[in-house]
Amino acid sequence: MSTVPVEPSANEYRVARATKAEALRQLGIDPFGARFQPTHTVAAARALAPALTPKGVDGDVPSDQRPKGPVVTLAGRIGNLRRSGKNLIFATLFDRSRGDVYRQQQLAGITDLDAAEHKKERGIQLFIESKTLGDSFAAFDHLDLADWIGVTGAVGRTKTGEISIFVENFAMLGKAMLPPPHQAGAGEQLAPETRARQRYLDLMMSDQSLSTFMTRSRLVAGIRRFFTDQGYLEVETPMLHPIPGGASARPFVTHHNALDMELFLRIAPELYLKRLIVGGVEKVFELNRNFRNEGISPRHNPEFTMIEWYQAYADHHVMMELSEQLFRHLADQILGTRILKFGQWTIDLDKPWRRISYRDALPEFGGFAYDDKEKVYAKARELGLKLDEYPTYDRLANEVWEEVVEPHLIQPTFITDQPTWLTPLCKAHPSDPSRTLRFELFMAKMEIGNAYSELNDPDLQRERLSAQAAEAKAAQDDEAGILEGLVDHDFCTALDHGLPVCGGQGIGIDRLVMLFTGQTNIRDVILFPTMRPE
Repeated sequence: MSTVPVEPSANEYRVARATKAEALRQLGIDPFGARFQPTHTVAAARALAPALTPKGVDGDVPSDQRPKGPVVTLAGRIGNLRRSGKNLIFATLFDRSRGDVYRQQQLAGITDLDAAEHKKERGIQLFIESKTLGDSFAAFDHLDLADWIGVTGAVGRTKTGEISIFVENFAMLGKAMLPPPHQAGAGEQLAPETRARQRYLDLMMSDQSLSTFMTRSRLVAGIRRFFTDQGYLEVETPMLHPIPGGASARPFVTHHNALDMELFLRIAPELYLKRLIVGGVEKVFELNRNFRNEGISPRHNPEFTMIEWYQAYADHHVMMELSEQLFRHLADQILGTRILKFGQWTIDLDKPWRRISYRDALPEFGGFAYDDKEKVYAKARELGLKLDEYPTYDRLANEVWEEVVEPHLIQPTFITDQPTWLTPLCKAHPSDPSRTLRFELFMAKMEIGNAYSELNDPDLQRERLSAQAAEAKAAQDDEAGILEGLVDHDFCTALDHGLPVCGGQGIGIDRLVMLFTGQTNIRDVILFPTMRPE
């Protein structure tokens, strides 16, 4: 009678690995290792391998007589381990450079990135012979997949031409007490929930995910260099605010015991950065974390990262130019191409970026004007919007605008001249006070950035903030971030001391990373996204 094999439990795996850890100790080897200094990455070591001869590698030549490259020292995880006879073991070593190789393969246009031959190029084979290692060879009986080891040896090729390290010395760097998911029966692909909740498993298993987060780190570093090279000062402003401001969003509320007062996690750093412009810091930026107590979606996370910058004597047109320069700089430096692949779309950063006004976009993409109330109401009903839930026509029309226009904004597009009621911190258009000197930057149907010619008239600013608070209260809008009609009077006092003409902009880093890595869900570019408890 046949039986279905049962996968070992996590505890059974752990017991087996604990036994091996003890066996290593009996051999005088600490299974959790000590300081170790690699000289090369796996990718760098592979590049040092001797070239294949026209006839290939002579299989009759002993391994110690085949052409060799330099001796290198590497460290990483064991991704494959197999014995070939009594005195020879083959293993595969992977380190962080696999993420870079994955990205290079992707940019080279390789479509089947999971094919064995492409995965092989992201690691390096270890050629481990008993006659070379002597007594240390016995330790390999007690190693497992996912263990961390260090090796020293010459880079060369086996008789089949495989790039390998001919191991001369070995060090144990960290015993994995649980197996990698695929060995435990989880398969090669982790479930999306597992990937987000246990990011360490995702990074261990997925070269794509590792590549995404390496690219994210380099994008942030590239943004910082871009602005510091242009004379901007990087600053840090408070994350706990006595009054929420700088954006329309519901804040997270906390209580400070010593001061016995409510504080709010910041929804934007704008009002503090403008205070610095008042103080004479003429070019300033902050790479900041913001918190908005709102929904979660493929494009929204309650905790997110932004870059906000402000420049004295500039306006929103300067911000447009800076946006194009920034994106092209990052594409050149990080990707080596200005063509982004995102879902089914190809986004070209090199072509001129379109500029179209908020009002003109609706007739172009929806076929009706903003002020054509009959058609706006008809479209709202078609979209399933409940008209009686919108206290003002403008709020309804803006919702219709978002539903109708945004799905068409795939290539880089600046939407300009938004309504004044939407943007109380922005200067009004000189010829039409109902419009502002503002733009929103869209790509791939997503808002990526938002910029103003900043309002610097303190009296008008007070009027605008008070009107915004009254409008939100009348609308019973608890998502607007307006609490009990609170107005930041200290900010207005700062403006009394003189804010020069200036332009400012914010760009969402998470969405920028999505664009540059082709990830269509925001939680795939945030290492530890906010999740519902299991």
